[in-house]
Amino acid sequence: MAPDVQALLEAMRKLESLLEQNGEDFWSGRVSQAADTAARSDAYSLTRFLDLFGGMGSLDDLVLHKSGQPLETENKRLDTLRSNAWNLADRLKREIG
Repeated sequence: MAPDVQALLEAMRKLESLLEQNGEDFWSGRVSQAADTAARSDAYSLTRFLDLFGGMGSLDDLVLHKSGQPLETENKRLDTLRSNAWNLADRLKREIG
């Protein structure tokens, strides 16, 4: 597996894990599906993953919370993981154009 694809896969799995740990089964499942596709070095995984972002109700809008209170540390981690994975996927997609 190419190093860039491996880096994307690792970023996606970290994001998936954080979402799962915080009870976001829908989003962890969607990220997992895209990561499974990326593990097969399928370029479609880039589109599948990037489609999770943008627009109302997207992964961009997600705020982790517990008992109605936002989780500060977890949300900072979510922002970092989300941005990292998106940037890697976007760069790869532009490279294979």
